[in-house]
Amino acid sequence: MIQLYFHPISNPSLLPLFVAAAGGLEVERKMVDLQNQEQHGDDFKRVNPFARVPAMRDGDLFLGESGAIARYLARKSGTDIYSEDIAEAALIDQWCDFIAHHIRANVARVQFNRFVAPLVGQEPDPKSVEMGLEFLAKNLPHVELALDRDGHLHGDRLTLADIALVAAMEPQFTAKLDMSDYPITAAWLDEQRKSDWYQTVHTHFGAEMGL
Repeated sequence: MIQLYFHPISNPSLLPLFVAAAGGLEVERKMVDLQNQEQHGDDFKRVNPFARVPAMRDGDLFLGESGAIARYLARKSGTDIYSEDIAEAALIDQWCDFIAHHIRANVARVQFNRFVAPLVGQEPDPKSVEMGLEFLAKNLPHVELALDRDGHLHGDRLTLADIALVAAMEPQFTAKLDMSDYPITAAWLDEQRKSDWYQTVHTHFGAEMGL
């Protein structure tokens, strides 16, 4: 059985879990205790020498990096959340990369300073928060436009790109993101969180930690 190593408040590590659920793949979840540095232990580093979540083991294949794992699982599922057509797959990949670099990275910046830093006794960095919000303000309008036009980021069906967006925006509430300028995206995210593939993973972000 496929083993997925994750932490529930790491939005990159939620992406493979969502993809597996959407693709109907049976997986074994293994939560990594980041607070106690389990990711640096020898056992975990045999799975992912980069000492980060997410990670995956499927038989003799060991894989790190959320995008690589997500694409592997999407292909393995044999469903239409991805595509065997190289042009369509490239268009889905384009959105996935856009989300990873321009949405998820900046959501994570805000999340860390507004939510994680106080939990671990670090001083939040207001300038970092400001930077993250500025980049989101530049990039979320592209998402809003695409969802308004098509109801999905690519085509007329749920794809890996949509799932990547949900995973990237998981800390929406803990990061206290103001989505009032993006009502279509906010409503779309609410609907996706009611779906079977989302609810199979958890009821809401941080549920595994009692948040």
